[in-house]
Amino acid sequence: MQALKKKYLLLWIVLGSVFAFQPAYSVNKKELKTADSLFAMAKYPESLILYKKNFNREEKNSQSVLLKLAFLAEKTNNYTDCLYYLSKLALINPSRRLFEKMDKLAEEQNLTGYEFDDYNYFIIFYRRYGDYIPILLLTLGTYIVVIMVTKARRREPILQVHKVSIVVYLLLLLAILNVPSLYQTCIIVNENTFLRNEPSSASSVVEQIGKGHKLIIVGSVDHWNRVLWNNRIVYIRKSDLWNI
Repeated sequence: MQALKKKYLLLWIVLGSVFAFQPAYSVNKKELKTADSLFAMAKYPESLILYKKNFNREEKNSQSVLLKLAFLAEKTNNYTDCLYYLSKLALINPSRRLFEKMDKLAEEQNLTGYEFDDYNYFIIFYRRYGDYIPILLLTLGTYIVVIMVTKARRREPILQVHKVSIVVYLLLLLAILNVPSLYQTCIIVNENTFLRNEPSSASSVVEQIGKGHKLIIVGSVDHWNRVLWNNRIVYIRKSDLWNI
């Protein structure tokens, strides 16, 4: 038991080292400072109240606060909240260790949507180096345009490869700038949640599932979200979800 407890704390210390020096975005820094003091003294219930008070699901939160909320949620076996906070953290500062932590927790609780696959690698790469990718594409596009303008002024024929390159460039730029922003996920927060064929309470139930599963949102209709579940499009009430 002692070895398990040490392993448990070590995992969070390693994760914490990645996000230790992150700025806070909460407006009430005094309460956060008090919460940090309570957390350091292992007064977890009291610190949890203050951390939750300064957490906003719709806004950017301090990475330190998200990490501590995830730790406190796991400590109380609230794995749905823990995975939610870690998922929010992954949007700000993704890492392989963080994805592996979520994957492990989800596997232990038989939850889906947290698999660490090639797409997660892409998200990590994009969020870490996304600011440089448009610059690289812009440089490539400028190079191609300069060549084409120079040839046009000289009345030289433009090679087919340059025409194809400019089209490919524009498509890549469109994908890089828009695809990640269209990707949105959510987590089920209510037990006995119904997945339906249509956005209506009168529609037939496809499946009834518990909380904690992570889904990809592909659209919305009124009070319903259109999501992917087992490679199938179904509808779920927005009140049953927290958007990540």
